[in-house]
Amino acid sequence: MKKLNDLKIKLPVGTGGFLIFTLALAVAFSLLPHEFLDPGSKKFIFVLGVLAMWRYSWGLLHFVRSIIYRKIVFPRWRKTADENSDALMPSHIYLMITAFRIAANTTMKVYEATIREAIACGAPATIVASIVELSDEFMIKEQFRAANPPDHVRLMIVRIPGTGKRDGLAQGFRAISRDMPAPDAVVAVIDGDSILGENLIRKCSTFFKLRPNLGALTTDEDCIVEGSKLFKEWYSMRFAQRQIQMCSVALSGRVMTLTGRMSMFRASIVTHPDFISHVESDYLDHWRLGRFKFLTGDDKSSLFSVLKAGYETLYIPDVVVYTVEHPPGDNFIQGTTQLMFRWFGNMLRTNSRVLALGPTQMPLFVWWCFVDQRISMWTALSGPTFAILLSLKYGVVFIPIYLVWVGFTRWIMAMMLLSSRPVLSWYYPFLIYYNQIWGSCIKTYVMFRLDRQSWTRQKTKLNRGLTAGQEAWVRFTSFACHATSVLVFVTIIGLISGFFTFPTDLLGTIFG
Repeated sequence: MKKLNDLKIKLPVGTGGFLIFTLALAVAFSLLPHEFLDPGSKKFIFVLGVLAMWRYSWGLLHFVRSIIYRKIVFPRWRKTADENSDALMPSHIYLMITAFRIAANTTMKVYEATIREAIACGAPATIVASIVELSDEFMIKEQFRAANPPDHVRLMIVRIPGTGKRDGLAQGFRAISRDMPAPDAVVAVIDGDSILGENLIRKCSTFFKLRPNLGALTTDEDCIVEGSKLFKEWYSMRFAQRQIQMCSVALSGRVMTLTGRMSMFRASIVTHPDFISHVESDYLDHWRLGRFKFLTGDDKSSLFSVLKAGYETLYIPDVVVYTVEHPPGDNFIQGTTQLMFRWFGNMLRTNSRVLALGPTQMPLFVWWCFVDQRISMWTALSGPTFAILLSLKYGVVFIPIYLVWVGFTRWIMAMMLLSSRPVLSWYYPFLIYYNQIWGSCIKTYVMFRLDRQSWTRQKTKLNRGLTAGQEAWVRFTSFACHATSVLVFVTIIGLISGFFTFPTDLLGTIFG
């Protein structure tokens, strides 16, 4: 007879709080006023339903595709890779770490994990430390000696000026190219605050021989957050969403980002002079903003180079890189705004270039995902805009209807995240909505100000050398284009909702 403990069901983390949220949502629905069935409300519900058919069916498609990739397609690849791992290992592996202004205790953990992985992979390996501070060099060398690595593992120190991550990457790539890597060698590019999970290098590097057209890959991420509970929940939710999105896109043989936290490339790609110069001095020619260099977003530059060359990219969902996250400040809204401003700016600066490649350079589904990046920032704002306009016209009854609708749909989205993480937090519905609405506001803002960039850690900003008059003109045109777009958007929503009426009589008078 089984023990009682054996019969216990292990519930996801946070189930209790989520059940309370579910109960509160059910009570809120039961308390909705009877007016929610009047004609105005029915129209509101109908419009929300049409929007839901577009947005939520797209989200459901990503969810289904991610399940297919993780449960059916990728396990077959993993089985083949593991059964032939010795034959599929590259002749040499480079592990390049770029670090600048990172806490010493974090740096020690990063190098401890990297040295461990270099030894455990079993192949000849070179750890390339791209560093600024002399103190880091002493610490890294001491760590390397203390690990007593075998002869096939060596350390290469590359000293760089503290002029940014892009320069550090370029110097590291050039150092590797001077080492004359073998044709089948691979390079793992690791951020200075990223801790490699156990056996990650060996589990990833075998895929380059298994898939001859594979140019680069990236992995799942989890976070070690040094901040408040709210920040921890926010990061956790983002990485759960990332797992679903990345798996869905990877089903088509591509990814939409080669994260700077840890990505692996063929050495022949990262040692090519064109790739190095592109990462080091990437820029964008904009019809209104002119030419400006990319200060951040080196991972997006790498992605564009690999996509343009026609290589396949891959996502490895069963290994994890642990990132040490330091939110920029204690204020949640201020900190997340600063982070999203940087992330979404990097995304949108690359978006137009990827779209210009067209669906011939990548699978149609992947290309459409980049198109959706531009659509989703507006569709996410449609719901609250409808609710506000209809409330102004018919009464505030639409606000509770909309809030219940938001709670229900985000409840479903939170449940879907269970497929990637064993967590069911009551924070998630609120944070999902926050990310969608406030994130979309930031995206629309950044879309018209692509030249505005800044690092969160290095506190540096791009200086374009514009005169005061040129700077004023750029800011004015950015504001004008943004304001016009918002006005057109609100007008369209207002016409659809009936808040505005189409001026047919006026047009008839003008045009006869």
